[in-house]
Amino acid sequence: MKTFAILSALAASTLAFPTTPISSLFSGNIQCPANKVQPDGKLPVDSISTSLLVQISAKEPNTAFPASDWAKITPNDFCTIFNLELPVDKTQGKVCNLVFDFPNIWEGPGLFKFYGSGDFTFTGYAIGVGAQNGTTTYNNQPSGGPSPPNPPPTLQPGNSYVVNSAPCGIPEGTPSPVTVSGSLCSSDTTFIFKQSDVVCPLGFYVVLTDA
Repeated sequence: MKTFAILSALAASTLAFPTTPISSLFSGNIQCPANKVQPDGKLPVDSISTSLLVQISAKEPNTAFPASDWAKITPNDFCTIFNLELPVDKTQGKVCNLVFDFPNIWEGPGLFKFYGSGDFTFTGYAIGVGAQNGTTTYNNQPSGGPSPPNPPPTLQPGNSYVVNSAPCGIPEGTPSPVTVSGSLCSSDTTFIFKQSDVVCPLGFYVVLTDA
């Protein structure tokens, strides 16, 4: 019961938005963390954001949690499934780079909480399937598919990561959009964050680059 109370309090404090517009909390030039496909830390115009986040729980394996703007990962319990919808015409001849942007400026405004060593597991699902609001549970996850072969060993605030990079490989004429999805879990870290793109992006995105 004490553990439940602590997690409830954490969730309540995390989900409280600041009363001041976030963009006004920062002045001057903010340096967003960069990676090889985001050299300035910003998102290119054709980037694709997560379209649906659904939490699942190993300790409540048959509970279908409603879709949320917030991801929740806790040690050996909560994971979050992320759906991204790829427009077929934009992916032709492109490389799909799955990135995770994690600027540390967001902890103050309350857009993430992070406690632990930062060890995470990335699990991929079959192309064309993803989490479903109101039906996906830990015991009823999307069909399995390829997972990133060389994901970053840890995630830490103040960094931007390319989780996977490969040709998009979606045949021309495929009904659009195509859903790609995966889950993020951890054995040692509590990580609660809001997918967002204000000043610096935070969360999962697909960045398209030339093949």
